[in-house]
Amino acid sequence: MARCRKSACFVFLVTLTILMVFFYYIMLANWKSVSTVSRLQSDVQCLTMSLLHQQKGTKPDGQPINAFGCLSGDTQGSMGASALTGCDTREMASYLDTLFKRKFGTVMDDVYHLKKQVMSFRCDSPQPIIQSETLALPTSRINYASEDLGARVNHITAKPLGGSNIFKSMLGLDFKANPPVNMLRSSITPGSCFGFLGSNATISIRLAKVIIVEEIALTHIPKESTPTFTTDNAPKDFEVYGFKPDKEKEMLGLWTYDNAPKRRTQTYKVNNDNPLRSLVFVFNSNHGANTTCVYRLEVFGRVL
Repeated sequence: MARCRKSACFVFLVTLTILMVFFYYIMLANWKSVSTVSRLQSDVQCLTMSLLHQQKGTKPDGQPINAFGCLSGDTQGSMGASALTGCDTREMASYLDTLFKRKFGTVMDDVYHLKKQVMSFRCDSPQPIIQSETLALPTSRINYASEDLGARVNHITAKPLGGSNIFKSMLGLDFKANPPVNMLRSSITPGSCFGFLGSNATISIRLAKVIIVEEIALTHIPKESTPTFTTDNAPKDFEVYGFKPDKEKEMLGLWTYDNAPKRRTQTYKVNNDNPLRSLVFVFNSNHGANTTCVYRLEVFGRVL
C-alpha cells in the first residue's frame, strides 16, 4: 500500500511539473505576441507621422496642404492616437498607393530603358555561324566484357590471397576481398582488382553479346597510385582462348603485358572471324611479385 502511495505521489508531482512548464510556455508565448503587436502599432504611428510631415505645405491661398482630411486639424504636426481615430482606411490606402507609384515610377522607367538597351545589344552583336553540316561526335568502342552490359565471370582457377578452406569454397568466399568481377568494372582505384596468390590463374568470362572479337585490352594502375610505389604485381605473359556457341575452343593469341610506365592500357589485335560468346584468360607470370593483381580486362569487337 505504501509503495502504491509513493507511486501515485510521484506521478502527481511529475504531472504538476509538466503542467507548470506548459503554462509558463503559454505565458511566455503570449508575452512575445503582445510585444510584437505593440511594436507594430508603434511603427504604424511613426509611419503616419512621417507621411503627415511630408504632405504638409502651403497652398496658393495660404492654407496648409494635407493629403488626409482626417488630419487637417493637426496643424502643428503632432501625432498621437487621437489624431488617428478620424482617419479613413480607404483614404490611407489610396494615398499609400499613390505615393508608391510616384516614388517607384522613375525606377520602373529606368529598368525599362535598361532592358531595351540590353535587348538591342544582343540583337546587334554578331551571331555565331552555324554550319549546315552536323558535327561529328567522338564515338567510343563498346566493351563487351563490361559488367554494366551483362558480362560475368563463369569460372576461376587460382589461389586466394587469404587462403581457402571447405567452408569458404562452399559459400563462394574465396575471393571476397578482391573478387574477379573487379576486372569487368569500368572504375579503377588502387586495390580494386582481382587479386590472387602467385602468378598463375585461369579465368573464364562470358561476354555480354556474341561478337567477333577484334581487340583485347589489359589495364594496370601506375606505380604512383600504389602504396608501395611499385607495379611488380601486374600480369606479364598471358594467353586467351575463345569458345564458339557450339563450345568449340580456339586460341586467340599469346601476349605479354610489358608494364611500361607510360602505357598502362595495352591493346592486342585479334585475328578472328568466328563469333564468340566466352573467353578464357590464362595468366602464366607476373613482373616479380608474390601476388598478381588484374585491374581491368576489355574486349572489343562487332556484333553479327
